[in-house]
Amino acid sequence: MGLMGWGRRRRGVSVLSLAGVLAGVVACGGQPVAEPVFSEGASASPVLTVEAAEAALEILPELREAWRETDCDKVESLTGWAEGELGATVCKAVRNGRRGVNLPSYSDIEVFLPAEDEDGAWFTALARKPDPAYFVFAYESGTWRLALGPIPLLGKVPEPDSVPTAAADMIVKARLVPQQYLTYLTDPAGVSGVAFPSGDPVRTVLAELLRTPRRVRPDRISVDVRLAVDSARALLLDDGGALVFHAITLVFTQKPGSGRRAIRHPRYATADVRAFTGKSKPGSLTGSEIVFLITRVSAAGKMSTIGLRRELAHITAG
Repeated sequence: MGLMGWGRRRRGVSVLSLAGVLAGVVACGGQPVAEPVFSEGASASPVLTVEAAEAALEILPELREAWRETDCDKVESLTGWAEGELGATVCKAVRNGRRGVNLPSYSDIEVFLPAEDEDGAWFTALARKPDPAYFVFAYESGTWRLALGPIPLLGKVPEPDSVPTAAADMIVKARLVPQQYLTYLTDPAGVSGVAFPSGDPVRTVLAELLRTPRRVRPDRISVDVRLAVDSARALLLDDGGALVFHAITLVFTQKPGSGRRAIRHPRYATADVRAFTGKSKPGSLTGSEIVFLITRVSAAGKMSTIGLRRELAHITAG
């Protein structure tokens, strides 16, 4: 399968859809932009080109301005997947006094395009400035939307794969990643055998979940871990591994202790509770937090979290 590349370096990369093995191209910014080409048929799915993907990157400054102006309709129209969940709830809370969303001005962006659209039209992008962060863009309801991102990297930028190898084997490993996070976070005894290296951020998340019931006593709190979106995307690396982009949702339900009418140690700040619910002292509350993740999977299947962003998505009060 032929590979082509545009930008500062002419190279090919491989992008994985978790529904199949895809080859792709990489490009840097600074190229002329163009409108996407649409295939004939009822679906009107766009045929991806580097120019079309670069044009879609204009979502980022538009979204930054929409958050600045608290234009919730615009925010919702520019976001999808897990980012759409935030767009639908957080913007309204900002109108009610919650702190605004400050989306940095990103530059020096490379785009990574799949050669097939069997999993819908989408692409990934890496912004190197002001700090390295990845994004996933998806075409939904006739327009490009920001699906995941920015997800800041916690270390060096991994090099994409210039000669795809063992993609069929890696796609099996990549498909398992989101579910393995759910298993790990709901299996503190480690019976499942899912493990992460010392110092991995997801180990910190698990430690927090285990501490939470003790910290809110005499209140009662339960935690439900869910997949935030039902699909993930992956990028092959030079070492035969891959990066997997995905998200999970943590749902905290807090209720008063026995014999009490109100919670004593609310998990969330009073200002946030008021912004989402209109109440300052709820009898109970449920909060949803989305954790955006980049997981590096080695050729041997070992996982490590190299990118993470966590956002409060919603609070409801009882």
